[in-house]
Amino acid sequence: MNFLDLRNEFENKLKDSVEFELLELHYAPYALGAGMAAYKLAGRTIKIIYDGESNEVELLLANPNKRSKLPWVTVFKGHPTDLINNVATQLKQTKPALKASTLPKPRKPKR
Repeated sequence: MNFLDLRNEFENKLKDSVEFELLELHYAPYALGAGMAAYKLAGRTIKIIYDGESNEVELLLANPNKRSKLPWVTVFKGHPTDLINNVATQLKQTKPALKASTLPKPRKPKR
């Protein structure tokens, strides 16, 4: 499986029940089929990064905390089939939400 196959399966799994918009797409066929796609999905920005060499995919959610040093939070890392079967199904059922435990704790401003 390369990135384009993963992207097509992911979008096909979501398109019947969730409205989404493709924001950004990068595909590097010379790098073992690696790529990255960013979507606006259920009011949140998500990013899918596929590493063709290790056949591993990572799903990132944009951190809603604008002052955070971590702009993206990793919510899934694993095999592409698991992303399609499990995560895409969960995204269809509910809006993606960040758990409080995954967010960095806010710091008090220095004076």
